[in-house]
Amino acid sequence: MKICIGYPPLKSTKGTPLLSQNRQFQWFSSPTYIYPVIPASAATLLQSQGHQVVWLDGIAENWTYDQWFNRLKTAQPDLLFMETKTPVIKQHWQIIKKLKREEPNLRIVLGGDHVTALPEETRKNCPVDYLISGGNYDLELLALVDHLRGERSSHLGGGLKRSDLNVIPIIDRELTRWQLYAYKNGNFKATPGTYTMAGRDCWWRQNGGCTFCAWTTLFPKFMVRTPENLLDEIGRLIDLGVKEVFDDTGTFPAGNWLTQFCRGMIKRGYNKKIIFSCNLRFGVLKPANYQLMAKANFRFLLFGLESASQTTLNRLNKGIKINQVEAELKIIKACLAGRRAAGGQLEPHVTCMVGYPWESLTDAQNTVNFTKNLFKQGLISSLQATIIIPYPGTQLFAQAKKNHWLKTYDWNKYDMSQPVLKSPIPDKELMKLTRNIYLSCLTPQFLIKKLLSIHSLTDLKFLFRSTKKFIGQLKNFSL
Repeated sequence: MKICIGYPPLKSTKGTPLLSQNRQFQWFSSPTYIYPVIPASAATLLQSQGHQVVWLDGIAENWTYDQWFNRLKTAQPDLLFMETKTPVIKQHWQIIKKLKREEPNLRIVLGGDHVTALPEETRKNCPVDYLISGGNYDLELLALVDHLRGERSSHLGGGLKRSDLNVIPIIDRELTRWQLYAYKNGNFKATPGTYTMAGRDCWWRQNGGCTFCAWTTLFPKFMVRTPENLLDEIGRLIDLGVKEVFDDTGTFPAGNWLTQFCRGMIKRGYNKKIIFSCNLRFGVLKPANYQLMAKANFRFLLFGLESASQTTLNRLNKGIKINQVEAELKIIKACLAGRRAAGGQLEPHVTCMVGYPWESLTDAQNTVNFTKNLFKQGLISSLQATIIIPYPGTQLFAQAKKNHWLKTYDWNKYDMSQPVLKSPIPDKELMKLTRNIYLSCLTPQFLIKKLLSIHSLTDLKFLFRSTKKFIGQLKNFSL
């Protein structure tokens, strides 16, 4: 069978859509592309089972819709898989209607958190053939293709169980045009860079995980590869010329798994050839973990802070204590003192949100002040600020619906360009607060530190790209 995995171009005056591999959708005035790991795994898995695969990402290719459609028509696939999210679901309904009119024999499959949460809504609004529930697009798409061919799908080729991530083939980066996503991404200090996923998705599952996260719905059960399996993939990436990897597991595995991975990076000499970055949680790792990660050449450490209010953290089920955050960041900073000997850089990044229905202006301003103090002390290197959006399927959406917090059910407005939750803070003030969180980095101490951190052309280029992305984010939340 011939299968196309495609991202048709989407229109908006707001900018470029960040749809692939993104937990919270946003339009970016400065184009940002993230390598879609699991759709890429789907393409690789299908090809390994003897199917023809066509990769058509019209967004990353910067094609018009007609250019994308002409390539689709030329390829003549039997089946098209598309990934969707809440803010663009209406556009995808229209695209599917148009495709069905022009290519009536093309079978179309739609996946993503929105159709997982509200499948009947999509069935009523467009002539889609199949919906994939959950986030394991690779396994479920293969199961669907096997079903269409009248074959059993409980095992991969050779009798291997589908539930084992370690038997899924390592992604074919050339097939999935990895270089499209290797440069226009603010997370990469060294380019070209790419993404991996050690696990699906986050091992933090207490009481269902963070209430705002749609990916715990997409991946109701945490699955993880072995350290050796991920190391084998990194070895292939090095051979491709990749300079930096960001692992997008919701929270990177800790404990003995992390120790084995770091030691493997060092033993294989990968720590001298590639930079590694990942998502982490506060309150999990010890000083010895960070020291070993520095030796393994970890750099960008992304922590979900979300708010400086302990009440908010409790209501989001974050499982972290705000009074322990600064102390842990100081531990990471201490590791930097010996970074030249260790070989690592360890640059913490935090994510913050505003617009919670229960937070006052004072609460939100405390988050701005908190991040500003972290920058002033040199404890974080960067941050991301957004407006909280409750996606259908999340605990937060259910709470918002129950408590009448939702201002609208117009999914087009769920793109972080405006608040959709009722808040005691006026909308314009929320946009200003989001900008102020970004601007909290503009302390003399932080700016001097950034200038002193320039030791190479790579550092200079990264500072230039980061500044450009910073300005772009300010535009994204303009008043």
